[in-house]
Amino acid sequence: MESFISLLVFTLPGLLAYFWIQLFGLTPTVKHQSTEMLAISALLWIPVVITVLFVYQLLAYVSSLDVIHLRVDVPILKKDWTMINKLSDIATLSDNVWFLLYFVASSIIVSFYLAKFICKKGYKKFLDKVNQVRKENGLAPLSENTTVWNEVFLGNEGQVVEVYKIDKPDEKVIGCIKKVSRAFEPEKNIVLEGVEHWTKVMEHYEVETEDAFIDTKTGLVIKIYNLEQALEAQDLYNKKVSNSTTS
Repeated sequence: MESFISLLVFTLPGLLAYFWIQLFGLTPTVKHQSTEMLAISALLWIPVVITVLFVYQLLAYVSSLDVIHLRVDVPILKKDWTMINKLSDIATLSDNVWFLLYFVASSIIVSFYLAKFICKKGYKKFLDKVNQVRKENGLAPLSENTTVWNEVFLGNEGQVVEVYKIDKPDEKVIGCIKKVSRAFEPEKNIVLEGVEHWTKVMEHYEVETEDAFIDTKTGLVIKIYNLEQALEAQDLYNKKVSNSTTS
């Protein structure tokens, strides 16, 4: 039981923050080993626990004031909160179920907002400083996205693509991306919709390709069409089909 409580107090906050950061899209270029993940979680543990214990100390201080007990009928403030002055106090409080519930709930909330700040602002500021040094050293700046796959396919805009093997360019599939694999899935898979429709559109109209993703390991080529031109071509094709149907 003691090992479980120790795991809860000294491991959970950092792992939660690491988990949120991964979900928010800030993934490393390669999957972290267990030792690396523990080291990162330990660093993230510090700000989460400092915030959680700071709020707890405020509650403990406020609950000790006589004026609160006299004037305010708030059960949580009237509760006997034990002040934390040394590490042994945390071990003592770990036997209290209510403290553990507070600690877990607060850790979830604080780690969520810490991860949100890191992904939205902290990482970008850090990356700006890193790129500044890289430019001074004559190196290309790093992208905000950690992998080429994330950079190209994990955006929130629609994409019309053409997929084929580099040694079989005639065996191609054209469609609009519906689903793509996440960064650390072992296989890079894509689900396309409207394959027959978009194939016919591209047969009748010429649309420029903006980018081409090439997997050097498997020889897979994914050409990405200019979305604006693709939609215009689709409108023209739909009108053509509609006119031929009515006539």
